[in-house]
Amino acid sequence: MKTEIINISPNGTGMDKALELTEKTGAFCGLDKKAALRLRLLSEEVIELMRSFTDELTGDFWLEAKDNLVEIHLKTDIPMDLKTKKEIISVSSSGKNSAVKGMMGRIREMIANATMPDDPETKAMADQALGLMALGCQMGSYSGSYSWSMSTYVASIDKAYDVQSEAQTAKDELEKSIVANLADDVTVHIVNSSVEIAIYKSFN
Repeated sequence: MKTEIINISPNGTGMDKALELTEKTGAFCGLDKKAALRLRLLSEEVIELMRSFTDELTGDFWLEAKDNLVEIHLKTDIPMDLKTKKEIISVSSSGKNSAVKGMMGRIREMIANATMPDDPETKAMADQALGLMALGCQMGSYSGSYSWSMSTYVASIDKAYDVQSEAQTAKDELEKSIVANLADDVTVHIVNSSVEIAIYKSFN
């Protein structure tokens, strides 16, 4: 089952409908109150991630369900350049966006870096800026495409935990992350400026 597609924007348009759609999907799957709340929390997290970008951004939100597996999808187009990236990072007076925290903050920064224009200089800067998030990438980046998964990232962090201090910080972030604790997996697929985020959750 695939739901209708809801267009959402950072100003709040469509967000209530997206959450209502999430609740309807939970009911369709026969989820109890606790499981339905978890599904809603995951939808809220992916919506808030999109809201942390520019006000002009819009995205398509939908869910898919088959057997016990529910997928939450958000697809958007993020035009990025050095000026826009600087504005995103410099939202707060501290020079760092307050929304960039934890694992979802790392995903946000990865998207900002990976959607930089396909210019040799900016692309090289973006690839270097991926840092630990590159551990979750499953495809080469110089073609303008990235494919990242939380499961691959988590496994790599576990392997690097004893030898990299940054991996220890990342591990702590994962332990505190709502998404990392509730979701079975998260994937991010990027082709140039097109970004699709999917959250996977099985309900037994």
